[in-house]
Order: sequence, then structure tokens, then C-alpha cells
Amino acid sequence: MGVVYKGLDPQIERPVAIKVLHEHLRQGDHGKDLESRFMQEAKAAARCLHPNIVTIFDFGAAEGQHFIVMEYVEGIELKAHLKADTPISLASAVDITIQILEALSHAHSKGIVHRDIKPANIILLEDGAVKVSDFGVARLDTSDLTSTGFMIGTPNYMSPEGLQGQTVDARSDIYSVGVLFYELLTRRRPLKGVSLDESIQQIDMEPHLSVQNIQSIKPILLRALQPLAEVRFQNAADFIGKLKSIEDMDLTEAQTAFFPAPNDYSAATQIAEPVTPSATSSQWNDDVLTSIEQTLAKFVGPMARVLVKKSSSKSDSIEELSAKLALHIPNDQERNQFLEKLGRSGISKAVPLSNTTRNKSIFTQINSNSDASKANASLSLSIADVSDEKLQQLAKMMAFYVGPLATRLVKQCKKKSSDINGLIIALAEHIPSQAEQEKFLQDTKKLL
Repeated sequence: MGVVYKGLDPQIERPVAIKVLHEHLRQGDHGKDLESRFMQEAKAAARCLHPNIVTIFDFGAAEGQHFIVMEYVEGIELKAHLKADTPISLASAVDITIQILEALSHAHSKGIVHRDIKPANIILLEDGAVKVSDFGVARLDTSDLTSTGFMIGTPNYMSPEGLQGQTVDARSDIYSVGVLFYELLTRRRPLKGVSLDESIQQIDMEPHLSVQNIQSIKPILLRALQPLAEVRFQNAADFIGKLKSIEDMDLTEAQTAFFPAPNDYSAATQIAEPVTPSATSSQWNDDVLTSIEQTLAKFVGPMARVLVKKSSSKSDSIEELSAKLALHIPNDQERNQFLEKLGRSGISKAVPLSNTTRNKSIFTQINSNSDASKANASLSLSIADVSDEKLQQLAKMMAFYVGPLATRLVKQCKKKSSDINGLIIALAEHIPSQAEQEKFLQDTKKLL
């Protein structure tokens, strides 16, 4: 949402960080809403005075420019530390997680849900202390800015209810910390497309963990990463208690840990140029891609990450990228909702799409040589009349292209389709490769 500068408070001669809202976000119909969200970040963090949370000193507007003045933290993002070769011991991983949970426990007691816990928002100080930053998408219990039906956060660390745009509470942050703890232990996030039990089994292959460690850690991860919020840890204190009870671990070892900056790490203290909606480079800013991905995921689920990665390398502007991604959303109404949300965020100015999509044309062409009466009967088959057996066949065909997500995609697309024609077209849009989309549509001709 903004640019962060390193500044100086002349009264007490201390360095500060000054966050300023991007000018282009203040323009247009949704400028006021984004200004309100920016101020919400300041209010959320200002209510949290805690040693593990970046302190807010001041916020407001001067000469029409909205700003937040906060504590300047001399450290590195956990994201950079995870990418480096620096080893992370079990004690350090647990200590980092506990400090994050203590920060969240304090925020939750003030009625604040962070909603975007991820390595990029965790700062490690050289003395081993941890600071949680960026409450930019936090929900205050007195605010309606982040209402249900709109997904906010970073998909890789979001709870299932957050991904679905449902109301989230403190337990959503608990889930995000569970993902982060898993990543601290393994240097990777939980596996996609497999059961939770299978994903947690990967802990067995970590050579730095003893048998006793693993026996204690698995139940903790199993509970923290539960899809249903009511089955997870209900608060940060419960999570902390279980972490402290891990067998064959001396937590005091973490007191001697320190986090030097990796050799290739350079602090971003220089003035940064804001990313504008008219950017033309194919080397997109990571934050812009993440914002687009999280918006797209609301409509297509976990496939959003793959689609953004593939399409961004073949697009010359944000508008072109947005339009290409919109083609992967099953129906026109949701395509336009996706583009409108990008417009409201200030990311893109792509215009809504027409009702005719490439796959509709391809599907019509494929079926043009079929027996007319047979084709018409099949294509007009109401979605309510499609048998479970036929749905299973579709899921099996889709699994070849998208893996274990196939069954879920069939169920999702069925709800949004009026007939089998629309269902097949909607499924094809979830296949990243154009050639594979056409092959899938050709194969479904046999099914019909």
C-alpha cells in the first residue's frame, strides 16, 4: 500500500520508519476506502504496545499525504533468513514461533486479528528477538472494512476460512503460525494436494530432529493446521504451552542464538519507486503478484499461484496479465468481479471481459462435426441431471492435468454451471496450458 522511508526524529534524535500511502491508490472512486484501510493499519498497531510488535509513534495526514511513523527495527525479514543457508535449530524455531504467538496473544486481547502472518512480516533482530510488523490487513473488532466475502491475506499462509472469504478470528492467525512453524522446521511449506496427515509425515525425514522431538511436534502441527477452526488451538497461549513441552529440547539454547544478515542480503533503505498500474516490465514486483494471486484464489482456489506464475511471464502490462487471468474464472459475473476488485485495489485498470471466451469457441468447434441431435441433447443436459458417474469421469480426466484438486474443482464448477456444457468449459479454464485445455475439451467429446 505504500513506500517506507528511513527518517530521523529530530526532537530525540532517533531513527524512525515512515510509511507513506502510494499516491495512485488515493485516486479514483475507491481512494477514500484505501485511505481508511491505511489508517486502520496505524490504529491496529498503535493499540498494541508489546516488545514483539513494531511500535507506532504517530500517524495522520499532512498536506494531503497519509503517513505512519513507527519504530525503526535493525534486522532482517524471516523470509530472507529462510532462503539463506543459515541453519535454524529446533530451539530457535520454537523460540521464534513462541515470540510471534506472544505478539499475537497481545493483539488478540485488544480485539485485533493480524490476518497476514508470513515470513515477510516477521523481523529478526541480531540478538534473537522477534518483531511482528505490517498490520495493514488487520481486522479490528470495531471495523467493517474487512467484511466477509472478500479474501484478505497471503494465500500460502492463510487459513481455509480466510481463503474462502469467510469471517476470521484469532484462530485464523493460529493456522498461519502453524504453517510458519512447519516451514521453520523443514524450510518448506506443508504439501498441497495431500492429506494433513501425509503432509505432517514429512517431518520424519528431518535429520536435525530426534525421535522424541518428532513424537512431540506432530500432534502440535496436526492441531494447529486443522481445516476447521473449532478443532485448532483456540488461543495462542495453548499453542505456546504445547511448544514449551516438546521432548528432548532445551529451549534455553535459543537464548544464545543470533540472526546475522545473509551474505547476499541488502537492506532496502534507499528510496523506492512505487509500482504503478501501468508497469510494462514482465519482471513483476513480488508484492503486486501476491496481491493479484490472493484475489484470483478467491475464484479459482490454489491454482491461482500456478496461473499467475505462468501468465506473468507472458504479459507486457498489468492490464494484460489481469485479463489473461480472468479467462481462467468459470463465469462472466465472477470474471468481472475479479477485475473490479483489482481496480479497487489500484493494481489494475483492466476492463471487464465480454461474454465470449476462447474456450467456448474451441468447444463449439470441437463438437461441430458431431451428430447434431446427439450433441444438442448432451450439451443441453441440465447440471442437475448429470450423474455422479459422469462427474467422477470428469474428475478423473481433470486429475491428469491438475492432480488431486480435480474432485474439488468439479464440485466447485458444478455449483456455478447450468448445464454440462458450461461445466466442461469452466473446468478447462483451470488447466494452465492452452494445448492441454484443447486436449481436455477434445477428450470430453467422447464422454458426451
